[in-house]
Amino acid sequence: MPSSERTPAGTRAVARESVAYQSLMTVYHACRSAPDRLLHRRRHRAALDRLAALGAPRSILVVCHGNICRSPYLAAVLERDLSGVAVSSGGFVGAGRPVPENSRIACGHRGIDMTHFRSRPVSARMARGVDLVIVMDATQRARMVDLLKVSAERVIVAGDLDPDPAPTRGIVDPWMRPLDVFESSFDRLDRCAATIVSALGRTLTQSAAADCVSSAG
Repeated sequence: MPSSERTPAGTRAVARESVAYQSLMTVYHACRSAPDRLLHRRRHRAALDRLAALGAPRSILVVCHGNICRSPYLAAVLERDLSGVAVSSGGFVGAGRPVPENSRIACGHRGIDMTHFRSRPVSARMARGVDLVIVMDATQRARMVDLLKVSAERVIVAGDLDPDPAPTRGIVDPWMRPLDVFESSFDRLDRCAATIVSALGRTLTQSAAADCVSSAG
């Protein structure tokens, strides 16, 4: 029935159906995210323990699906904030692509220039040659471990490093979405980066000091 022909009762029925659908979807998403929320504290602790076990990594590879949104941003933040660590990024598809406009804008809001960045595919050789690999979700972690044969101890899901629980374990992929989705994903990656810098910063400083003492001796 065209909207112009709906009776008041029909309009109310449609409104009730819409409210019921929205309520159902709210419950669905809450139930779907419950396991990630419940397990987050344990996963966060495990991620911190894994960082501690790595000691002082000299190289970090950040990976996402296309290497044009999430991984370039997190890699840029880590490169800026971690002294003496070689940080790179890669993806599973495409090569030579620039970041999308909304990514460039969101990065710019955070003082990071992505104008000249171009994506590159990750390879087994690249992944196995670094001390730490950070991925955006559990599926990517499985791919790194099962297909590229990277040691599971050296692969961490970025969301596990977020001190705050989120609706999903994975970092939301903002590709082809509005600017606010990029901002939200990058906000979460900022928290993940702060955890990494805090956990590794002291270790790296101690390692550098030990190297200086050793050289002096």
